[in-house]
Parts: sequence; C-alpha cells; structure tokens
Amino acid sequence: MQYGHFDNEKREYVIDRVDLPTSWTNYLGVKDMCAVVNHTAGGYLFYKSPEYHRITRFRGNAVPMDRPGHYVYVRDDETGEFWSISWQPVGKPLDQAKYTCRHGLSYTTYSCDYQGIEAEQTLFIPADDPVELWDVKLKNQSGRKRKLSVYSYCELSFHHIEMDNKNFQMSLYAAGSTYEDGIIEHDLFYEEFGYQYFTSDFDPDGFDCLRDKFIGLYRTEDNPAAVERGEMSGSFEKGGNHCGALKKCLELEPGEESRLIFLLGEGKREDGRAMRAKYADHSAVDQAYSDLKAFWDNKCNRLQIDTPDEGMNTLINTWTLYQAEINVMFSRFASFIEVGGRTGLGYRDTAQDAMTVPHSNPEKCRQRLVELLRGLVSAGYGLHLFQPEWFDPDTEVKPFKSPTVVPTPKVSDMIHGLEDTCSDDALWLIASIVEYVKETGEYGFFDEVITYADGGSGTVYEHMKKILDFSAEQIGAHGVCKGLRADWNDCLNLGGGESALVSFLHYWAIDNFLEAASWLGREDDVKHYTDMRHTVKEICDRELWDDGWYIRGITKNGRKIGTHQDREGRLHLESNSWAVLSGAADYEKGIQAMDAVDEYLYTPYGIMLNGPSYTVPDDDIGFVTRVYPGVKENGSVFSHPNPWAWAAECKLGRGDRAMKFYHALCPYYQNDIIEIREAEPYSYCQFIMGKDHTAYGRAHHPFMTGSGGWAYFSATRYMLGIRPQFDCLQIDPCIPADWKEFSVKRVWRGAEYRISVKNPEGVMKGVKELILDGKKVSKIPVFEAGSSHEVTVVMGNEGGES
Repeated sequence: MQYGHFDNEKREYVIDRVDLPTSWTNYLGVKDMCAVVNHTAGGYLFYKSPEYHRITRFRGNAVPMDRPGHYVYVRDDETGEFWSISWQPVGKPLDQAKYTCRHGLSYTTYSCDYQGIEAEQTLFIPADDPVELWDVKLKNQSGRKRKLSVYSYCELSFHHIEMDNKNFQMSLYAAGSTYEDGIIEHDLFYEEFGYQYFTSDFDPDGFDCLRDKFIGLYRTEDNPAAVERGEMSGSFEKGGNHCGALKKCLELEPGEESRLIFLLGEGKREDGRAMRAKYADHSAVDQAYSDLKAFWDNKCNRLQIDTPDEGMNTLINTWTLYQAEINVMFSRFASFIEVGGRTGLGYRDTAQDAMTVPHSNPEKCRQRLVELLRGLVSAGYGLHLFQPEWFDPDTEVKPFKSPTVVPTPKVSDMIHGLEDTCSDDALWLIASIVEYVKETGEYGFFDEVITYADGGSGTVYEHMKKILDFSAEQIGAHGVCKGLRADWNDCLNLGGGESALVSFLHYWAIDNFLEAASWLGREDDVKHYTDMRHTVKEICDRELWDDGWYIRGITKNGRKIGTHQDREGRLHLESNSWAVLSGAADYEKGIQAMDAVDEYLYTPYGIMLNGPSYTVPDDDIGFVTRVYPGVKENGSVFSHPNPWAWAAECKLGRGDRAMKFYHALCPYYQNDIIEIREAEPYSYCQFIMGKDHTAYGRAHHPFMTGSGGWAYFSATRYMLGIRPQFDCLQIDPCIPADWKEFSVKRVWRGAEYRISVKNPEGVMKGVKELILDGKKVSKIPVFEAGSSHEVTVVMGNEGGES
C-alpha cells in the first residue's frame, strides 16, 4: 500500500494520503534554529538546544498523537465552520476534504482543498535568520464571495524540557506574555535571554497570548473556543501557559488570492519588529525560500549519480545525503523519539556521522571533529556523552546564574573513568579524521594543537596515537580488546569481557592511521603501528575464528559467544562484517563469514543484527538477552550495521550480493508496503522488527540514526567506488554484473569530475582502463579548484580482494 510518492525534480516526498499509520517527520533549519515537524504540522521548534532552549512545546508519545504543533485554522464566518490547513488537528473527513503534505529539504508544505477554498501553509527557517516563517496562501475557487478568518496557533515552551513536564509550582509562574504593535512577546524572567516573539505581516484583527483562553477549558486543538466562536479574547498575563495566536479577517472575491506571513522567532519584541519589516516584503520570503533551495542544491550537486537503480539514484542524490547531513547538524537528540531529554554529543555516533559527509559539509564536519578531540581524555578514550561547550574556550559566560539552570559540573565530574567507557567510541574518530583530510586536503589539520578533556594538549596526530595505544593496552586474557562498559552494541556488555568487534575496529583504525603516517613521512610511527597491526591480526585469526564465521566476543568468565555451539545468538553481524571491512580477515575466511551472514541473518527487510534471538536472560552476555526477541539489539534488522555488510561484500568483490543487501534495507523499495513498514520511505530507520516478533517488518525511529550516514558512505565509497585519497581520486566500483554503465558527477577539492563507468564484460569489480580528459592514466590527480574534467572508467578483470 502506498501513501505517497517521490518527486525527484523538486526533491520532495509527496504524501497523497495523510492518514498515515505513524508520523512522517521532517527537519526545518540549517543553523542554530531547528524545527521537527510531521505530516500534520505537529512538532516543536528549538534554538541551539532541544533540552534547554525549546521555543514551542511538544508532548511526545501522547494522545492525541504528536501534538501540539504549528497550526493555521480557516473559518467560514458565514457558516461558522472551520478547518485546519494541515489535516490535523481539526481532521475533516478525507472524503470531503483533500489534504496533501510535501516534505522538502528543510521545508514542509501543507495543502488543503475544502469548501471551494484552496489553502497552503509552508513552514521553513531562513538560512540566516533565527525565525520560522509560516507562509500561508488562500485562493477562493468557490465561485462566490467568501468571508473568512484565519487563525494561527502554537503553544510556547518554558524553554527547559524538565520545566515543560514537571515542577509546575515553578514553571507556571515563570513565563509571561504581552501584546503590542501586532507582536506577541513571550518572556521567562529567570533567563537573561529568555524571549521569543510571534508576529505577522498584517495588522491582526485579534490575538490571544494565553493558551487556555484560545483553546478553552475541556477542549483540545481540535476545537479551539476562539476559532469556534470567531472571536479572540485579547488575553495576556504574567504566569500561566502561553501561545502565539493571531487572527486575520479576509474577504475574497471569486478567484482572488491572499497571502499571509506568520513569524515565530528568537528574541525580544524589537527583534520581531525587525523581522516583520524584512519579511512583510513577500519578495524577501521568496528569496529566503530560494536561498534555502540553493543551499541544498549546492550540497546535493557535489555528488550526483545516474545508475540503472532508480531507488539508489533517488536516495543518494537527495534523501540519504539529507539524512546524513541532519545528523551532523543537530546530533541525535531532536526527534519525535528523542524529544530533547538528553543532549550533547554521543562520541561514537558523532565520529561516524562526521566521516560521511565532509564533501558536502566540511565546516560542520571539522567542527564536530574538533569537539570530539576536545572530548578525548589524555589516556586515549572518549567521553561517551558530553556537552561540547564544557571544553570550548570560546563559550560565552552568562552574566548571572539562574536558579533553575542545570548546575555547571566541575571538570572532575565531567570525566568518567573506565567503568563508564565504551571501548569503541574513540576508534571511529581515526577514520573520520583521515577521511576529512583526504576530502579537503587540509594536511595541516594533523598538526593542529587541541586540548584534552582532562587537561593538557597535543596535536591531532598525537590524539590519534593515544586512541590506538589505549586499545592496545586495554586487552583481555586472550589478547582481544576489552569490551569495557560496552562496545557499539550498548546492550552487549559481556560482563566487561573481550570484544571481537573492537579488535577489528582497532585494526581498521590502525590501517587508517598508517595511511596518514606514511603520507606525513613519519617512519618511526609507520614501523611501530605496522607491528601493532600485525599483532592484532594474529590475535584475531587465532582467537576469533570459529570455523565458518567470527565469534562476537568472550565474556568476562571466558565463554565465547557467537559460536556454532550457541543455541541463541549463534551469529552476529557486527563482528563478521567488520572482520572483512577492516581488512583483518583473509579472503577465504571473509567469503565464509559473509556467506553465513547471508544464510542465517538475511531477511527481505535487511540483515538481522544477530540470530537466533535471545530468549533466556544471561547476564554473562549482557542486557541484550533481556530485550524482547526481534526488537532492537536482539534479533531485529538493526539498520546501522547493514551498510557495513554492503561494504564488506564490496571488499570481497561481490557486487550482486552487495546490491541484494542494499535493496533489502532500502526504504525507497518499501514505499509500496507501508502497511508493513509504517515509517517514512525516504529515511532509514534505527531498526526494523525482526522475524521473531509479531510486527516483523515494521520500521522504527527515522532520521536520527547512523544508518543514513553509513548508507551514503558505503554506497558511494564502496559500491560506486568513488574514494578520495591524499593525492588522487580513486575509482574502484563494485556493482551488479548486469550493470552495463553508470555515471557520477563528483566535486572534489573544488574541481568537478564527470565520471562515466563502462562495464562491457559484465564484471562486478576491477578497473581495466582509466581515461582522463581523453588520455589513459594510472590515477586521477588533484586539479585546480574551478576546473572540470572528464573521466572514463572501463571495468574488467572480475573479482578479487581489494
């Protein structure tokens, strides 16, 4: 069953049927201000922090679903009937009103055709202004004159998510609102910067600042009292719950159109006055919208593909890049699932996110890398979850300390010990740094001096060495890296035992570091870490191979898990894909390991994380054994590691298998089975219920997952094979044998490469000939920014390890 379709020309997903089985969300904003909204205009707005600087309120996991939001009501003042431009909250019957929702890149448009009135509401945040614009258009198609009134509504927050949800003896008396000159100002007396405004480009015919006066008692957003009676109360006061509600009366002749702009922004009344003056000129609204489109076109155009696979084209050219970018911009803690109750940077998550899009967002990726480097303890491990401002010397000092602000912890309280250290966290950072430098050519970054979280400083290069040395020191009785608090799988604790995954990640990190050390000519380090890599490989071969696949780890009590003898959790995706992807596995073992993954873990919806699911609690293994079978870390299709398997198959030269795995997880190809998937078909989700669950195939938790970044990275770097190096652009595809050709436009270091790949022999891997600007070459060098070059790649010599 389909509920919508992809509009590739506009880079939009169009929801034609709005009674979806769950919320389909989108993100507005590209800098400090961000809104998370769904297909019915439910959602919330925040400035910089979804935990400490909420602007509008949101009640997640509640009934009615996903409210409140940023709503516009239309009332027929002759009949008293009213509706909302978005289907909800009023929810007119779908056989009487036509509703659509178009999610675009950092904007969403809601449309309604009801009783001869065509209405449209577009929400977006201009790139350079901290204000959300509600661009409302109405057209009278009824053939007769209409008297209408239009009402805005959003519920304002107490800034702090905890104050929104508890301690009402404080919060209900902490905020006030006033109305003057067509502008509602909302202030929180306990915060020096606690001001928001709501205004419009017209002189309002009424207003309400108090939520309960607009909505009324014993009512919801479905039937606000002010809209029902067609009259606002003019309410405002210090204390209570506040809202942004303005009214405009309209008379529209047949065929006549009207356009209204509402503005919800950060700052005081004078800031609202300035923004109103700017955007009262509708050409400024149009320009801001065009600038936003150009912003995303510029990002997308840095890598565009044309392959025989329409789903890959649609996702890579737009939606998967978009998802990866959203994670880099806003971290993982703003969604309808993570509603702002915890913020900051997750170390492993951010390190991986920053690795995936340095070509489209080098500035933000660099910022994230520096923040992570500052969050590294001098012993070589990362702080699992931290606020970047703790270690930022440029953080502004507040002029006074509010009694309600979360107390600033002491430095000693910020630094956790080994008992709370996740063994994989910092290892991801090595490859991210190397990928950033390969992409940008900023070789001096390796020698930039950055502080450690617990004091002192060192170069980026020295930080990298400390990370590798930490993992080399933290090994167990078998020589395998310790799991410590947990590795990538937070629920697989092993009682503090040894993690196969971390040893493979250690090998991969060493390999990346050696590329950098060799490029920089640091021969002593090349020798030392080459020896370390050899030692890690020997241990992996000796301790982790189980005659057909790689085990997952060794518990603190010495029991190997993920073996042929195990009844539950016999096979694990992470350790087997990383054995191959890291390069630690020999070719034949890699083939066997990935064949086992295909045989035992593959499903039509993607690859399960492990299987069979655990059903018997076993604290020697960890909390994963207490998770319901088929859910999340216990036997679900956990999306994040699926692209590791795509890349691993490409390392083995098996493009057909890589594409089989890609197709299974690809949300584009689940657009016609929404009755099963339920979630957005334009976003990878955190996990899909596994076959041991009654909801097998149902996807959960879109956008804020590393799945998007890794899907983009594996598809472009390994399947399409476009991989920047320190001094050249490598092209080494691994594709299905029946692909005869594909093309890529790639911008690298400011130069444009128009790449045409030919596959006359029907191979899956292997480059036989490389032609640059009409001449055969052995490699593609760095060219001057602004130049353009034609590259032809002729594939041949199928198969083999790379």
